[in-house]
Amino acid sequence: MVKELHLEKSTRIHPGLPGRNYWDAGVHEVEQERVFERSWFCLGRQEEAPEVGDYLVRRVGREEVLVLRGKDGVLRAFYNVCRHRGSVLLDDDHGHLKGAAVLCPYHNWAYGLDGALIGTPNVHAKDGLDRAAYGLRPMRLEVWEGFVFVKLSDDPRTLLEQLAIEPDEPLSYDRYALDELRIAHRVVYEVEANWKIVIDNFNECLHCPGVHPELVKLVPMYRRGQVVDHERPDFGATLADGAYTFTMSGTTDLPFLPGLTEIDCRTYWGYAVFPNLLVNLVSTGVMTYRLEPSSATHTTVVSEYLYRPETIGAGGFDYSDMVEFLDLVSRQDWSVCERAQRGVRSKGFVQGVYPPQDSLLHGFAGRYLAERDGGP
Repeated sequence: MVKELHLEKSTRIHPGLPGRNYWDAGVHEVEQERVFERSWFCLGRQEEAPEVGDYLVRRVGREEVLVLRGKDGVLRAFYNVCRHRGSVLLDDDHGHLKGAAVLCPYHNWAYGLDGALIGTPNVHAKDGLDRAAYGLRPMRLEVWEGFVFVKLSDDPRTLLEQLAIEPDEPLSYDRYALDELRIAHRVVYEVEANWKIVIDNFNECLHCPGVHPELVKLVPMYRRGQVVDHERPDFGATLADGAYTFTMSGTTDLPFLPGLTEIDCRTYWGYAVFPNLLVNLVSTGVMTYRLEPSSATHTTVVSEYLYRPETIGAGGFDYSDMVEFLDLVSRQDWSVCERAQRGVRSKGFVQGVYPPQDSLLHGFAGRYLAERDGGP
């Protein structure tokens, strides 16, 4: 765990992670094995591969993962490598397989949608190859609220067991029915910052008064640097009078999501699923960030806007006001994250500090170190 500084306990000040945790390639290599490859890692949404033969290719730590929609409609995950000589099988981020088989581009070995080896040109049964023993190597896959998660390790924890210990309590927002929502828009950001800096930024609002004037206008408590309202027992963020969503005006022509309470319609909720999913809930739709760390100093952030399918299909559907607002907020965030990335390598920065308002960052640091180093 992160050790406390030698200060009066009443200050509740804690030290941050040492700076090298945000830029050192060796640290990043350890993270790939012990954090990304051991945790339930979010790959995207199941509607990205809706039909039999659809596939996704995503990176988890050091590995490429292939997700296939089988003939039985079930999603399965495999390592994206041929069992013959190790060739990578598919390159595109997503697509559809012709002929309901994965063909290796090297020697044309063929695999069914269930991962079974079904074709080995010029290598026959008489040669002694047991096809049943050389199917694609599988990994665990679970779907929750429409999000696809995989786990590469043999850690026995289920996805629900991991979600149950998340401090942001993602299981408590089932009334938003995220599994029924669909992607209407996607923005991909290339952020020159470590993935932990991006998460730290999401978890605090001391930066909000100076960085997000438009957001502070909609969420007045952010003027005080608070990320949650401690006067509310549910810790929600109350929107300004007359505001009920995230747009420049706080209003929109889009309908409310069904099943929400009156309080929900005046509240912003945000939660994180360790290590790479961040979710923003408002009354008319949901915006998510999926982090894809590619190096110690670079993170691809995939932002997706989710709405009810009947809202998407209605005439005149226009979500541009929400995208305009949250894209602005996102770019403001990436700018300060990149400034932090430039500075954490300086000899003038050994490690940061967590005041009480940064309690979520302190909690994340402890969780991160426990996962990375095997501590409590």
